[in-house]
Amino acid sequence: MALNNIDANRVRSIRLFKNVNDQYLPTLLKSASIRHFPRQTPLFNEGDRASCLYTLLHGSVELFSEHHDRRSTIAVVRSIRPIVLTTIVDEVNPTSAHTLERSEVLAIPLEVIHDLIDADSGFARAITYELARDLHDVIEDMKNYRLRTTIERLAEWILRCDQDAGGTGRFVLPYAKRILASRLGMAPENLSRSLASLAALGVGVRGRQVSLNDRTALAEFARLEAPPSASETVSTMPHDPVGEEIGGRSNCPDADEELRSRTRTRSLTS
Repeated sequence: MALNNIDANRVRSIRLFKNVNDQYLPTLLKSASIRHFPRQTPLFNEGDRASCLYTLLHGSVELFSEHHDRRSTIAVVRSIRPIVLTTIVDEVNPTSAHTLERSEVLAIPLEVIHDLIDADSGFARAITYELARDLHDVIEDMKNYRLRTTIERLAEWILRCDQDAGGTGRFVLPYAKRILASRLGMAPENLSRSLASLAALGVGVRGRQVSLNDRTALAEFARLEAPPSASETVSTMPHDPVGEEIGGRSNCPDADEELRSRTRTRSLTS
């Protein structure tokens, strides 16, 4: 069933489809569908052939990968954006995906996307920029993963979430702690220890409620040169088990000892 005028306005509100030529819009709307999924509903499986480009309209979707007994959260999509844009290249799902809450998704057949790329230069330009943004996020995550320890990544993530929530110093964890741990590349028990250790820098956690009282100290600890951008990044690096050596050093140091060492350093240099 073709989308109605209200749905058409919603499609136009998506950055990727905002400037689709009016000549091709009816074809796009005729082939598109808006689907509603309950919480914890699989959208697609890694390695399966992709038939549609999915765009999140409401809710949240976890992208993850599994290999034998290991599972890694690759990304959590929470903003209005294509879920896995790379499917337009080889039409294969690079990850698995399921909803974390009741979600609404726009689905457009890949053949329609390919036809639009060939026919509409404005859409081709928009999809190029969208892919460039995704690549930028991947590069930033790679740098974050390689150059920061896990507790530093946690501190940076807390600052970014606070900024996304309006910079009030209070926000609610957007998803379960086990997903957050996997997203940041740490074991769940290390996440709990790291959150407790960050209390010395003014971070408080009660259930899923998070508060922070000293953004400057937390930013210094995370080694931030500029405030984090107010957007949910698309990708994260894979989970590394506790104590595994990557790049010549452990990415999961003891959180309490690292924080004590950093505090001593600040005392000596202040």
